[in-house]
Amino acid sequence: MTSLRTFATLGSLFILGLTFYLIEGVLVPFVLAWVLAYLLVPLVDRLQAHMPRLFAIVLAFFMVFVGIAVLLLGLIPALQGQISRFLATLPAYAHHLNITLDALATHLHLPITPGSIANNLEQQVRHLGTHLLEAPTALLNTATGMIRVAVLIALVPIVSFYLLRDWHHLSAGIESFLSVPARTSLKAFLQSSDRVLRRFIHGQLLVMLAIGCGYSLGFGLAGINLGLVLGVLAGLVSVVPFASFILGGLPALLLAVLQFHDLTHPLIILATIGLTEFVGNTILTPVLVGRFVQVHPAVVLLSIFAGGALYGILGMLLALPVAASVSAYWGRGGPIADETLERVVTEP
Repeated sequence: MTSLRTFATLGSLFILGLTFYLIEGVLVPFVLAWVLAYLLVPLVDRLQAHMPRLFAIVLAFFMVFVGIAVLLLGLIPALQGQISRFLATLPAYAHHLNITLDALATHLHLPITPGSIANNLEQQVRHLGTHLLEAPTALLNTATGMIRVAVLIALVPIVSFYLLRDWHHLSAGIESFLSVPARTSLKAFLQSSDRVLRRFIHGQLLVMLAIGCGYSLGFGLAGINLGLVLGVLAGLVSVVPFASFILGGLPALLLAVLQFHDLTHPLIILATIGLTEFVGNTILTPVLVGRFVQVHPAVVLLSIFAGGALYGILGMLLALPVAASVSAYWGRGGPIADETLERVVTEP
C-alpha cells in the first residue's frame, strides 16, 4: 500500500511538472502574482488589525509600489551613467591592456599578434555595454514587448489582490477536501514549510542586500568605474556560491588595475571583497539563513540550472526556495515525521 501511494505521489508530481512545463508562458504572471501575495500576506494580516482587509491590501500594494519606484528612479540613471562613462574610457583601458599583454607575450615568447587580445576584448565589452544601454529602449519600442509588459504589470497586481483578499478562505477550502488525518498532517507540513521558507527568503534577501551594499560601498570608495553596476550585480547573484566574487569582485579588481596603475586601489578592492564575503558568508548567511535550513552548495547550483532549463527565468527564481523547503522537510524526517513537524511549528 505504501509503495502504491509513493508511486501515485511521484506520478502526480510528474504530471504536474509536465503541465507546468507545457504552459509555462501562460503561468508566469499567475506564479508571480502568487509569490507577491505569499510575501504580502503577513503584512496584510497585521494591517487588518487596524483597518478593513481591502484597505490593508491597497496600503500594502501602495508601500510596495512606492518602494520599487524609488529604487528604480534612484538606481537606473546611476547605472546607465556609469555604463556610459565606462564606454567612454574603454579605449584608454584597451590601450593600457595592449601594452601589458604585448610585454607579457614578448617576455614569454608567445606567438600573439600585438594588440589582438585587447582589441577583441574591447569590441566584446563595448558590444555588451551598448546592448545594456539600449535594452530598455529596445524593449519599449517593440510592440510585442510592450504588450507583454503591460499585461504583466496589469495582471500580476490584480491576481495578487484577489489572492490576498481570499487567501484564508482558499486555504480553508483546500483543507476541506482532505480527510481529518490527512488534513492534520498536511497542515503541520505546510505550517513548518511556510515558516522555514518565509524566513529563508527574508534572510536570503537581507544577505543579498548586505553583499550588494558592501561591494558598492567599497568599489565607490575605490573610485572605479562601474562600481555601482558591479556591486548591484554581486548582490543579485550572491545566492549562487562564489558568483558574487566571480562576477563582481574579479571584474572590479581588473578595472582597478587598468584605471589607476598602482597597488593602492587593487588592495582596496581586495579588502572590500575579503571583508564583504567574510561578513556575508561567514556571519550573515549562517545566522539569517543557515539557522532555518541547510542547502548544500551543489544542491543550490543544481536547482538553479535545472529550474532555468525547465522553466526559464521563472524556474531559476523559484528553484532555490523550493529546494530550501524540500531540504527542510526531508531534513526533519520526511513524510513520516508528523510529530517532528508539529514540534517545528510550536517551537519558539
